[in-house]
Parts: sequence; C-alpha cells; structure tokens
Amino acid sequence: MRIALLQLNARLGDPEGNGRKLEGAYAEAIHSGAELALAPELAIPGYLLEDRLWEPGIRRRIEGESLRLAALTGPVPLVFGTARPAPSGRLWNELWWCEGGLLRHCARKRVLPSYDVFDEHRYFEPDASPQPLVSFRDHRIGLSICEDLWADPQLGNVPVGYGMDPIADLVAAGATLILNASASPSALGSWVPAGRSAPWAIPSKDAQRRRLLPGLAQKHGIPVAYASRVGAESWLLFDGGSGLALPDGRWQGCASFREGSLMVDPTMPGEAWRDAEEGPWLRQALVTGIRDNLAKQGLGAVVLGLSGGIDSAVAAALAVEALGPDRVLGAAMPTRYSSVESATFAAQQAQHLGMGFLSLDAEAPFAGFAAALEKAFPGRDFGLTDENLQSRSRGSLLMALTSEPEVQRRLGTDRVAVLNTGNKSEAATGYFTLYGDGIGAFSPLGDCLKARVYAIAQDLGEAVPRGVIDRPPTAELRPGQTDEASLLPYAQLDAILGTALEAQRPEERLADDLALLLDGKALDQARSALPRILGLLRRTEFKRRQLPFAFRVSPKAFGAGRRIPLTAL
Repeated sequence: MRIALLQLNARLGDPEGNGRKLEGAYAEAIHSGAELALAPELAIPGYLLEDRLWEPGIRRRIEGESLRLAALTGPVPLVFGTARPAPSGRLWNELWWCEGGLLRHCARKRVLPSYDVFDEHRYFEPDASPQPLVSFRDHRIGLSICEDLWADPQLGNVPVGYGMDPIADLVAAGATLILNASASPSALGSWVPAGRSAPWAIPSKDAQRRRLLPGLAQKHGIPVAYASRVGAESWLLFDGGSGLALPDGRWQGCASFREGSLMVDPTMPGEAWRDAEEGPWLRQALVTGIRDNLAKQGLGAVVLGLSGGIDSAVAAALAVEALGPDRVLGAAMPTRYSSVESATFAAQQAQHLGMGFLSLDAEAPFAGFAAALEKAFPGRDFGLTDENLQSRSRGSLLMALTSEPEVQRRLGTDRVAVLNTGNKSEAATGYFTLYGDGIGAFSPLGDCLKARVYAIAQDLGEAVPRGVIDRPPTAELRPGQTDEASLLPYAQLDAILGTALEAQRPEERLADDLALLLDGKALDQARSALPRILGLLRRTEFKRRQLPFAFRVSPKAFGAGRRIPLTAL
C-alpha cells in the first residue's frame, strides 16, 4: 500500500490557509499514486495555538475547515489532525480518517505531555479508552497521535511514566499497521566537547526517534508510519523527520526541514537510519527559524549590529541565507574602544554576502550620556556604567534604524526588526547589557553555546571571514577587554553549562562529571569556577526574562521549558 506522508508547515491561527495547503498536498498525493495520505497532528489549527484555542470563533473555524476537507475526499483516505470541543470545555486532540466525502473514523490523543515546553493538559482532554482499528485494504490500522508513540516503557519517555501504552493496546487489538500523526519539536542533544562522550548526555531528538520508531516496528512486528510537521513557531523548531519504520528495523525517511510529501510502502525495502550531522542540521534549523518567524510575524527585513565578532558574523550569514541579502542590513557602531580590525571584518563580510551595510557613530551618543553623568557626578571614574552605556547607545541606534524611512526604502519594507546576535553562554551568565545588546525581535543563537556558534561558522564556510573565527572574542567596551578574561575560557564554560544546564546533572555530581569532558589544567579551572558560574546562572534570571526569545535547539533552553521564579534563592 502506497502511503503519502504529508510533511507540512502549518500557520498558527489560519485553519483556512492550512486547509488549502493540505487540500493541495492531498490532490498531489493522489496524482502520484497514493492509496492513503497521512498529515501531521493538529494540521488544521497548527501546533500549538495556545490560549487562542479558548476563543469560540477560532474553534468554529477549525471545525468548519475540517468538515470542508472531509467533504472533498474521494476513495483515497485523508488522515489529518484537528481539534473539537470536549464536554469539559477543553478540546479533543483528534485524528480524522476522511473518505468518500465523510468523516469515517476519529481517534483521540490518549497521552498528553506536560513537561519541558509541553503544557497540553491546559488545552486538551485525554481519551482514556483504547482507540478502535480501521480496516482498509489488507490492513487493520491503528491510529495514534504524537506522544501516544512515546509512552512505551522500554522505548519512550521512561521518566514521565504514563502508566499506559497506546501502541501496545492497538497491537493487542490486532493492528497490522500503525499511523502516527505528530508535531514533534526538534532539538540537538546536550552539548559535550568534540571527541568526548558521557553516559548522562541527553541524546538528540533524531537519536531518540532512531531508538523509538524502528524499535517499535521491531518489537511489535508491524510497520509504523510517522508524519510530523516542519517549520518554526516562535521559539519551537520542527524538523519533520517523517517516515516509515519497518519490522526489520529499516527505514524509509524524509529529508529534515523540508516541506513536501514522501511516498512510502510497507511492502518495499527500507534503508538503515542515517544520523543527522549536527553542523548542517543546526544551520538548517536556524535558517528555518529566521525565515518562518519573519514571514509568520508579518516582518519584512532585519537589521543587526555587525561588530566584526563571531556571533554577529554568524547571525548575519544565517539571515542572508534565510532571507536574501536585500532584506538584511548590518551596522557597524564604533566607539572609542573599537578596533580598526573590527570595522574592517564587518565591512568585508557585508560586501562578500552582498547585504546592506552602514557605519553609525556610537561614540556621539555615548559621549553625551557620559557628559550628563559627569555633570551630575564630577570627577567620576570610567567603569561598568560606561561599558553598558556604549552597548545601550548601539541598541538605541539599531532600534532607530527599524523606523528610519531611508532604511525602510533600502530594505523594501516598513516592517523591519532588530535581529539579536547573543549566544547561550553569555545569556546563561548574564554577560550582556539589558536594553543594549539584549534587544531584538528574536535570537537565532540564543540557545547555542559558544562552541556551537563556532561550529556553525565552520559549516558556513566563506560566509564568515576566517579572521573573525580566529580572533579572541571581545565586546571592545574597554581597553584590552576579552570575553574569556571576563568570564572563563569558553571550552570550560560550555562544559559546565552543557552539563549543569542542558543535561541537568545534580550540582553535587558536576565536579566528577566534568572529568569526562576536560583534562588537566582546563578541568582544574572549570572545577574552581563552578561556584561562580552556577551563582551567575541563578542570579541573572531577571535579565534573561527580558531577552528576545531564542530558537530552541537544545534539550533545555531558556524560556517556556525552564521556569525559574525570579524571587527564589
């Protein structure tokens, strides 16, 4: 049986637009010879519409569009995710089997995740009863939705402990094929240095699927078809990962971060699972995040500070790849401590990428602020206040560019946003200036430890100047300043953060855990710095709350998946 897996990019709050896209994909699947088409979880409303799901108007639109799609189906079944009100006032997360112009079968999600970024119990009602099978062609088909697949006590989210196994229930009822509609956010594993491994490291979502999908097909001896959404919704990135797992452990799979249709067939051979490479995967994820967030937020172009440093250079290259050079403007904003080298690298990169570029004098507003303080406090010494004032002067200039008519004319839109260029290592330690380099609409690199920023730079090749990669990172806010002198060498800092923050290891185990990642002087230095770094992580939560949202690429990102009260010790 030829099954079309429709790996689609939904738009939140646009059931009609999502329905039209699904209708087109269904027609194309039929034209290509599909005998059944499977679309992702909540394909009509999008995953996840959050509190807009409480609006009566949007609920009516979701159901109306779902019924319209059901009515246009022919003999080839279309199976897609949608939602309808439950008696409790919440919603059922449903999977509709539509055929011959009618809704023939409906399955409801049984297992609702409520951990990390997930909060589905807020919106949905779980269905406690096992789902009926669908007889079609020579198969008895079991329908399931996303987390239902992850409830296997040996293969799924074991620490969650759901106490039920919907897939095992379907198999026990006689299923010969499992269909699963998903909207599964993607993420890399917790960071460890190249060439190292640790038993406690959290695996990537791709590695988890590699364990889960072929594992289920082998365990139960039946094929498992998996259709998941692709694209970005604010901080969440969806790589798709759709495919068919076969009972022999092999796989028929779809390319990541690519919208389209994959034709699979349980009677045809598969191939061994090919692990996603971290560098290209991460680049694809961030490019998708920039492109989708601009489009879905109704923004037309971005401006960013181009400092000649690694973070802004990588952010600029990703933005150009996502949007094209005509929709990206970089600004060098030197003050008295900026080097000629920084300005040169910034200008060279902008020219190489073909993006817009200008130089703004940040010294003038900084000098004005300093003069005002000098008048109030005669004889004051240069200090942290002046470093922050330079950053805030730059932030104000960038915000000014977004509404400046000439900038809008150059970029061809009056919907211009600042692209934040900060990274996770700095965010974790509070090493940024509120209302300065902490501004922006969103942060492509905000969940990337510094080591991953360098990895992206290597993958981008000539788009990032070699001299930028090789020079010591510095904010250039005082003479002789370097980031690593202010913080800790990034190799040690990232080892601490990858272990304590991303892998969430107990604090009392960190000193021993670091021995798996570092040696010699670096290990001693990291262990000595542990109290200071963990203290910074705790004390700077109030600053992170005011940062732009970051694209989630790790198993533990700042934001919705890590809820730390500001008033807790």
